Amino acid sequence: MVVGEGTILGGYLLEEEIGSGASSVVFRARHRRLGRSAAVKVLAAPRDGVWRERFLKESRVAASIDHPNVIPVYDAGEDSSTLYIVMRLVEGTDLRALVSEGPLPLGVTVKIVSQIAAALDAAHARGLVHRDVKPANILIEAGDHVYLSDFGVAKDGEAAGFTRTGGFVGSVEYSAPEQIEGRVQDGRSDLYSLACVAYECLAGAPPFHRPSEVAVLHAHLHDPAPDVRVQREELPEQVSDVLRRGLARKPDERFQDGASFAAALERAARVRRPRTRVSRGRTAVLALLVVLVGGIGALVGYLAAPSSSQRTLTVLETVRVADAHALADAAYAQIEVKNYAQAAVYARRALPAVDRLPKRDPYRGYVRYDLGLALVRLGKCAQALPYLRAANTLEHGDKKVRAALKLAERC
Repeated sequence: MVVGEGTILGGYLLEEEIGSGASSVVFRARHRRLGRSAAVKVLAAPRDGVWRERFLKESRVAASIDHPNVIPVYDAGEDSSTLYIVMRLVEGTDLRALVSEGPLPLGVTVKIVSQIAAALDAAHARGLVHRDVKPANILIEAGDHVYLSDFGVAKDGEAAGFTRTGGFVGSVEYSAPEQIEGRVQDGRSDLYSLACVAYECLAGAPPFHRPSEVAVLHAHLHDPAPDVRVQREELPEQVSDVLRRGLARKPDERFQDGASFAAALERAARVRRPRTRVSRGRTAVLALLVVLVGGIGALVGYLAAPSSSQRTLTVLETVRVADAHALADAAYAQIEVKNYAQAAVYARRALPAVDRLPKRDPYRGYVRYDLGLALVRLGKCAQALPYLRAANTLEHGDKKVRAALKLAERC
C-alpha cells in the first residue's frame, strides 16, 4: 500500500506530511466523521509476525496510560500491511530542536526532567518500559507543558542512529548498559536514559558522545560518568552528583523511580555557590540559578516522531531584574573559559533585564562588553561593534573595553 496525502487510515484522512524519520512518516490528519485533528505515524512494513504483534500489543498498553505528560494515543492498527498509530497533534517542538540552540538554564532543565520523570513513573506502573527516552521523543507545547512520546513503537534496528545488540532497540547515545548487553530491562533503564537527556540539556551534548557508534557503546559500558561542570562550571556540585548517580552502570545504584530523580535534581538546583571575585573588579555569581521561561514561541505543527523537519523553537525568556546580575556573570564566566557561543547566549538573555536596572548600575556596561567580546571571538565583528561602543561609553573608556572595541573595528 502506497501511503501519502489523501490516504485514509483508521478513518483518518492524511492531509500533509509534517515529519519523517528512518522508519516512519508523520502526517497531519483529520478524522473524516468526527472532524478531529490528529497526527498519524505510519511505520515501515513489518518484517515478521513477532514485530507486528509486539507493536500492536505495546500500542494498546501505551494507549491505556492516562497521564498529562504522556502523548494521548487515539488508535493503532494495520491496513494492507501498513502499521499506523494515531496520536494527539501537538502544536510545539521537540527537545532536540531546543537543545540544538545551546545548553539550557538549570531551572528549565529541572522543569523538563520533572515532567518526563512523572510520565515514566506512570508508564512503569503499567509495566511498560519506554526503551527510547531521548530529546526527539520529548515534546514541548505552549505554556511549557512537556510530553513524552513514542511509547512502545518498535523501531528498525538497522536504521541510522539506532542499534540492535542482543535484541535491544534504542538510541545508542541514551541507552543503558543493560540495553547494550541485551540483559533484562526495567524502569531504571529509562531513568538512565533520562539522566543522559538531563546531562545533554545542561552540557549541550550527551554524556558519552563519541566519534563512532562503537565508541559510544564502549563508553556507556566502561567509562566513568562525566562531570557536567567541565562544560558548565557555574553549576552546583550537587547537580553533578545527581547526574552521576543517574548514570550509574548498575541499576541498583541509580534512582529507583522518576520522582526520586526529579526531587534530587530540584534540591540540587536550589544550592547556591559562594560568590567569588573575578577580574574587572566585579563580583560574579558563577551559577545561572533562576531563569524563568515566560513562554515558548514560533510554535508550528509537530509530532512525536523522528523528524528531518527544519522546524525550530524560539524561546522567549523573561528574566527577573533580580537575576540579571547572575545571568550576566554567567556570561562572563563562559568568556573566561573561552566558551564564547554560550557566553553570547547568556549575555543576550541578560540584556533586557539589565536595561531595567538603575542607570548607574555597572552591569549595563558589563553585559554589553560580554556580548560584544563574545561576538568578536566568534568572528561577528560587525554585530559586536554597537555593543562595544555602548559599553565603552557606559564604562568610561575601560582599558579592556577599549581593547575589545579596537579589535572589532580592525577585523
